[in-house]
Amino acid sequence: MDLAALIVAIVAILVSLFVAIIQYNKEIKLNRINLESVYINEIYKEYLITGLPNARKHLHITPDGQLLYIDKLVNELNSMRQSSLYYLYNDKEFYNRLKNNCQLMEDFLVDMSSKEILGEDQVEFYNKIQSQMKDIYKVVNEKFMGKKF
Repeated sequence: MDLAALIVAIVAILVSLFVAIIQYNKEIKLNRINLESVYINEIYKEYLITGLPNARKHLHITPDGQLLYIDKLVNELNSMRQSSLYYLYNDKEFYNRLKNNCQLMEDFLVDMSSKEILGEDQVEFYNKIQSQMKDIYKVVNEKFMGKKF
């Protein structure tokens, strides 16, 4: 009977130790996610809530199909990319995804500013801008939620 009690006690200690290690690792991971969310909030809050949407609303296509006022959105995207330099050293994959999405949108805007956008092309243009903005928001939101890239 004493041997059985000893075995049960050892197993209980091992299980408790195992649970403690798992809990410790979860706490470390949660602390990292919380710290990252503070950084993300500090860096990107202004861009996501006001900067990008306000710059986007200035885009205008004239009746003759010329795209105007891209500078505000291009500058906002460039500023967002510059503000992301911390992640070049901390999470290069996230930085590269965000940088590439911003650059794709900038390139698209510059390219379209030299073309006539008429009729259905205007709808396609605005849909593409919407899609590209969603991609940028998605990358930042995934990082905020702790997704590894």
